[in-house]
Amino acid sequence: MISSKTYIALTKFGIVGGLSFLVDMTVYYGIAVFLPTYIAKALGIIVATGVNYKLNSLWTWGVKKGDNPYQKQQSVLRNYLLLYAMSGSVNVVTNEIMLFVLPNWVLQLNVVFPSHTLAAAAKSTLMGTKELISVKIDKLFAVLVATIVGMMVNFLGQKLWVFGKSKSQG
Repeated sequence: MISSKTYIALTKFGIVGGLSFLVDMTVYYGIAVFLPTYIAKALGIIVATGVNYKLNSLWTWGVKKGDNPYQKQQSVLRNYLLLYAMSGSVNVVTNEIMLFVLPNWVLQLNVVFPSHTLAAAAKSTLMGTKELISVKIDKLFAVLVATIVGMMVNFLGQKLWVFGKSKSQG
């Protein structure tokens, strides 16, 4: 059973993570058409990390701006960046593994025509079906799995090492 403080921190962490995920996805999808996926994913993580650090340090873990900014914030930021270098690497590797394991997954929505209109439908499409939408979901699924793995590493690292350690020293 988790404590109420941990539950509140996990909830805040989830909200901040959701916003950071949207930043990551926006950057990743925006530049993946121009760059290799591992570079696009790494850049998405870098941008999202900046957003995530600021929101988590001020809101989730309650590190105040004025708390000895030269010592405490520098050590917190250093530890945070080390944690994110590790979890970001895990995220990128997990994303690439998932893209390899799930090549070319497509979500396809088809319409099947009733049998009495089968003759009319067969003229326009094969066997009375018509494709409405087709979306590649391998990249989306890979990002989701990589994000979940990275989120677990980040929550534990922030709670036990980055922000937890700085609070006990302050």
